[in-house]
Amino acid sequence: MIDDLIRLAEKASNLLLNTAADSKHVRVISHSDADGITAAAIISTALFRSHIPFHTSLVSRFDESVLDVIKSSTADLVVFCDMGSGQPELVDRIEEEVVILDHHRPVGEHSCIHVNPHLVGFDGSFELSASGVAYFVARAMGENTDLSSLAILGALGDKQSMIGANRFILDEAVSSGAVKRDYGLMLPDGDLHNVLFGSFEPYFEFSGNQEMVNEFLSQLNLSGKISALNNESLRRLASALVLMLLRSGSVEAIGSLIGEKYQLAHEVIIDASELLSIVNACGRLEEPGLALSLCLRDKSMLEDARTLEREEREKLIETLKKAREEVCEEDHLRYVALSDIRGTGEIAGTMARYVFPDKPFLARNPCKNRADSTCPGQPANNREQNRGEWSWRPLQG
Repeated sequence: MIDDLIRLAEKASNLLLNTAADSKHVRVISHSDADGITAAAIISTALFRSHIPFHTSLVSRFDESVLDVIKSSTADLVVFCDMGSGQPELVDRIEEEVVILDHHRPVGEHSCIHVNPHLVGFDGSFELSASGVAYFVARAMGENTDLSSLAILGALGDKQSMIGANRFILDEAVSSGAVKRDYGLMLPDGDLHNVLFGSFEPYFEFSGNQEMVNEFLSQLNLSGKISALNNESLRRLASALVLMLLRSGSVEAIGSLIGEKYQLAHEVIIDASELLSIVNACGRLEEPGLALSLCLRDKSMLEDARTLEREEREKLIETLKKAREEVCEEDHLRYVALSDIRGTGEIAGTMARYVFPDKPFLARNPCKNRADSTCPGQPANNREQNRGEWSWRPLQG
């Protein structure tokens, strides 16, 4: 199946590379979540390295407004990432050549080049994400093995398993040095108190409570940076955190606390969990272009992105605390009605995994209204960035 996927990716790669010879312009349109952002970064980088002018847009959905954007552009070829497989009727209305790089189950027939794991026997739900599809195309375009780390990041963003085609990418990433694997606590490095205080995934009963965190660490006689803890201290910390999750009934959530960790050698942030948290926050805040900049390895706004992520995480924790007080319980489920907040899905998921794991949980947010995602930035040299847009063209002369 891997060979079939590689051959399918090569068809897309050949079409993209031919645009360079014909001096054509490529429009990349991708979903504004973590998987879509990393997929866009992979393809954008591969196009840049192949000297192909491109313009990348990040959107929250594929609808009529996207068709209007394409009509107003000068693109000769359109690449969809993390979307398109389920909207053949919209794709057919595009006059330009189209390539779809997606992992969602296809609907209907597509006349364009369509790279999708479902077409070759992989399950796109957990064996290959859109960023992985984009990576297979990028690796066929040239020496782009270093981009495998972004494919792994996108798969983690979609909560996929490292099996199937994802395992192929991970093995290639490790062997090339792009990714380093480790096993241990799934917590970012940093001051122990700050990390536990601001932890949302995983979520603990003391998250967002200074006094409770102080008491917890005092009982364990632990302090300092997580990376500085010796093995005995790490075991003590892990045991205490596991017991806390067990007390709340979050048996399955323990898998989010202890497991395989990834270090990304070529990215602006080495720790995969930290970078993913930032990318997710940018998506929720409708600032995906900031995340795209980071995935394009631009460090200029890294500290701004870290601040944004920390503030958003703290707001999520406060929202979850308030939501807990308004939870309603029925015989077979629990639910809460929220009012026009970001992160409804994150609140519901955290409630179901860490707070009330014994019943299904529903979070309802009738006032939620998210516009197409865009993000801030300033032009630099021959790059142009405007909220959810990023374009590149060769310098004249």
